[in-house]
Amino acid sequence: MGHDALQRYQEQLDDELCTWPAQPALFTRANANDQWPRPITPLTFDLVALPQERGLGVAFADELGVAADHGPWTWNAVFYGWFTYAVEPAAAMADNLPGYSRTGVYGDYFGVVEDPDARRTADAKGAGPLQLAKIGVNFVRALRSYPKRSVGYRKEAHARLRRDLARDWTSAPVAELTARLRANHDETVRYRVPHVLASVISAPLFKQVNEAAAKFAGPEAPGLVTAAVTGLGNIHLQEATVALGAVARGALTRADFLDQYGFRGFNEFELAARPWRDDPATVDRLVAGAAAGDRTEQTAKTRAEARATLQRKAGRRWVVFGRLLHMAETHIRWRENGKVPMALATHSLRLIVRECSRRLTESARLSTLDDVYFLRLSELLDELEGAAVPDLAERIARRRRTHELAADLPLPEMIDAQHGRISVITAERWRSLGVLPPVQSDTDSNRLVGAAGSPGRVTGRARIVSDPDEVELDDGDVIVAYGTDPAWTALFFQAAAVVVDVGGPMSHSAIAAREIGIPCVVNVKHGTTLIQEGQQITVDGDSGEVLLVASSVELPNQIGAG
Repeated sequence: MGHDALQRYQEQLDDELCTWPAQPALFTRANANDQWPRPITPLTFDLVALPQERGLGVAFADELGVAADHGPWTWNAVFYGWFTYAVEPAAAMADNLPGYSRTGVYGDYFGVVEDPDARRTADAKGAGPLQLAKIGVNFVRALRSYPKRSVGYRKEAHARLRRDLARDWTSAPVAELTARLRANHDETVRYRVPHVLASVISAPLFKQVNEAAAKFAGPEAPGLVTAAVTGLGNIHLQEATVALGAVARGALTRADFLDQYGFRGFNEFELAARPWRDDPATVDRLVAGAAAGDRTEQTAKTRAEARATLQRKAGRRWVVFGRLLHMAETHIRWRENGKVPMALATHSLRLIVRECSRRLTESARLSTLDDVYFLRLSELLDELEGAAVPDLAERIARRRRTHELAADLPLPEMIDAQHGRISVITAERWRSLGVLPPVQSDTDSNRLVGAAGSPGRVTGRARIVSDPDEVELDDGDVIVAYGTDPAWTALFFQAAAVVVDVGGPMSHSAIAAREIGIPCVVNVKHGTTLIQEGQQITVDGDSGEVLLVASSVELPNQIGAG
């Protein structure tokens, strides 16, 4: 959609859930889709998204000391309910870290390269020796401490969720409900910090592994490193797919599966979403799909062969390189597992919100149970405590309409925003940042180029999927999606390969595909628009290419459209 059409669409939407920047700034949806695949509701904005945003500030400013935190919505932004990552704060952090640059940050976020003709500006002063030493100490401390914290938070949150699920909330005093709602902010911030630290530590480690491997493995390095981190195991949702297979074989009860994994699901950080525990039809389908068997032995073989090749090529350098690879593997696991305490806490919070909704609907303050998700937190607290909010029905109707319309807002992956307006990033704007505009895809080509996410090569039928709970896959089908969140992992178990428009080797899509043992290509940009439903495609997870083999065929239904 062009700039003018995008502006016209925005005019239909209320901007209450827009965190407009004070100055023009760049944002991206890439990887935000891992956690926020749909526009969020107003109550989720206040109770989940905002405290998770504040957790970033605590991690970067307080724990690592690499940047200043300027308050709410420094690190992320929300536009009409769509969650995005802010790029300028990351660019500012690059000024304080040796080996990093602003143009490098733009490259990592957007896939652009430095403009060789750009006018050179004076280098930023950056951090002094003492500050760099302090940052180094902070990183080491965080690296050692955050896994233990994450384990503790997971045990704490899971124990509480079990208590919350077993409780009859209809008899709980209002004061207890409101106390839980008010306490949520600080708890969510606390649970968010280890996940942020895992992400910050794992990404540069993985980059270092690739750079080190390139010195002795040459052009083979990216494919070998990707294969070497395939099938790591001990990743929560990979374990869930194995558990689904155990349910299918009768080795695990459905109740035990739901106790361990029932809080997960598509769009799991949205309070209005239904996790697996509340969606028996989806669990039935996933169990049936898992009955086909797993690829654990194949992924282990792929990993062992890649590591053996790297060790042979590294020679004496393997002693150091092997340790670096092991560190990267450890923190890649925590990048995914760090989300578990937050997902557990979100479902506990969901139970509280549902009880609040029941009471307000019973007292005729809400018309339907799902009206509660279109309240702001302050309004929900006022209503529960007897302070009626004026024009409540009108507020809910206005927010609901924007939420429904925003689902079809053609938000660009790369966003230039200023107060009251979002737009695509122009070529002039790119060049003003010292980088070249992104290369436009050739829509007439039968070859899409992305990034290698998981090794292997497969030809199969493309299935364009927007909702993992609304698709039935056949043997040999290839998932083609804009992006995926953790709940897609079980669906990957049934697929032959995965193609994703956004993300990188450290995004959920790539990590999950490596754990399941299927080829994956990420960051193809326009796969969901250029690949047709039912088309035969070849996915090369080693080279990062997708070949459009044949024209589309008729299918009975479009999958997950909307």
